[in-house]
Formats: sequence, C-alpha cells, structure tokens
Amino acid sequence: MAIIPLPQTAVISPLTGYDPDYNEPTYGDDYELRCRFQEGTKLVRDRNGEEVVSVGEFLFDGLATVTINDKLTYTNELGAATTYTPIAISVKRAINGKPILTEVNV
Repeated sequence: MAIIPLPQTAVISPLTGYDPDYNEPTYGDDYELRCRFQEGTKLVRDRNGEEVVSVGEFLFDGLATVTINDKLTYTNELGAATTYTPIAISVKRAINGKPILTEVNV
C-alpha cells in the first residue's frame, strides 16, 4: 500500500534497443503503473550532472521498474495525453532501507 494516494495511471513504454538501420529507438510492450503526477517546474540535475528544468514529477509506489530511457505517457482529467522522457529518477526509502516511493522527474 502506498504512503500517499496514487489516483492516476501512467503508461510506460520500455526502451528495448535501437533500430540498426536508422538508429531510432524501439520500444517494447506498454504497461501501466498507478502514480501521482504533479505539474510544476523545478531545477534538477540530469544524468550528466547538468541543471535542467523539470516540468513535473511522477511518484510511483515502492521500487518502480522505470528507467531513464523509457517513455511515460500521462492522460490528464481533461483527456489530454502527454508523453514525457525522464530527466532524473530517485528512490525514497524508509528508515529501514525499504523503498517506499520512486520519484521520476520529467
């Protein structure tokens, strides 16, 4: 059970590799994860250590199977779907070390 309500759903498209002819990314079968998506801008560091602006964050229960190369698609309450790529992923842990939330900045 999540420590916060997770009323929304994100569709995750996992990266499976790159097309050998065109070097385009290829994605595997989509799957859904319950989440909380919060819009808002903030500065975060990407995987290269550079500061970039995040436009929102996804919160997933426990240790989510999301990687930095995946695509996340979120449909808001008005029916508008937006696809995001992660900028930074961090895991929030309880005092005993157990993962309680995965935070994905996009």
